[in-house]
Amino acid sequence: MPDMKMIAFPLAPSLPLAAALACAGVLLSGCLVPEKFTAKVEVQPDASYSFRYAGTVVNALALAQVKKAGTLTEKEQASLKDDADKIPAKDPDVRKMSYQGDGRYLMEIESKRARGQPLRSFSVFSVETEGDGVMVISAKQPSERDQRQLMQLGIQVDGTLEVALPKNAEVLSHNATSTPSFFGLFGAYSWKIGQLDQRPTMKVKFKP
Repeated sequence: MPDMKMIAFPLAPSLPLAAALACAGVLLSGCLVPEKFTAKVEVQPDASYSFRYAGTVVNALALAQVKKAGTLTEKEQASLKDDADKIPAKDPDVRKMSYQGDGRYLMEIESKRARGQPLRSFSVFSVETEGDGVMVISAKQPSERDQRQLMQLGIQVDGTLEVALPKNAEVLSHNATSTPSFFGLFGAYSWKIGQLDQRPTMKVKFKP
């Protein structure tokens, strides 16, 4: 899946809507922000893994235009919807993308990676393998500038991240809000993400 970045963007009144519309043409790269969602990383004994995301995402540039003008025109809404309709055919990781209006989408992602293959989704969620074979699962914390700008747009994060591990995985560190029960045999590591500055992180190594 292309790297979809959550980056700083201008909120000046001169922001052209063309910038927001152009984002959709490149999988909204640089504009999508996860909003209300459930995300899950499921790791297999051979260290291959899958990533699933289901929920809403918001096009920050389009939302900035809505904040400025009050709404988007029918033509602008139709353009964003048309681009979103084309994305699942272009990217097999995107199972569904449905435009909800005013820069928001319902989105379903399912990514599968072999051992050692990295994953970066929205430039927020990432899975990487270090040189010693340790898997690092994390979510990037936006800069203070990004946080201020997103808060100005009224974007509120309400999500859950889960990580399910096989029995041969040894957790080296984590900051999960809840952990598997009964000596780690049942359930998953889970993070409740309700603030922009939360940064889930976990390091795992695999026994032979």
